Amino acid sequence: METNFIGTLAVTQAMLPLLRKSQAGRIVNLATTLGSLTINGDPSSPYYSSRLIGYNASKAALNMLTVQLAAELKGTPIVVNSVCPGYVKTDLTGNSGFMTPEEGARLPVEYALLGQDAVSGCFVEPDGDTPW
Repeated sequence: METNFIGTLAVTQAMLPLLRKSQAGRIVNLATTLGSLTINGDPSSPYYSSRLIGYNASKAALNMLTVQLAAELKGTPIVVNSVCPGYVKTDLTGNSGFMTPEEGARLPVEYALLGQDAVSGCFVEPDGDTPW
């Protein structure tokens, strides 16, 4: 919770004064499908049996931060989204992921570089939108 939510909140609050001065501020929160309440509550989901309560809850809280910030910053040039890069080969996954770190970086970078017509308040994965 401290890393995935509280740390993200603290850094975001510290950076908001600078982002407010930007012509196109972007906040990209790194989420996971495991942070989706919809998917966690669906017995037919392949993620349903992933009982990682601390991790899942911290990522659900991060998604709530995304929703709240997107609403708070509506009408400003700051765009806020949650992005799930996919199952990446990292130390956290025991290097068992399907994507290299370089491949996993593509979607977050894409959302960090969205243009002026960017939509805020989304939760996306490489295959498209993810339900909250």
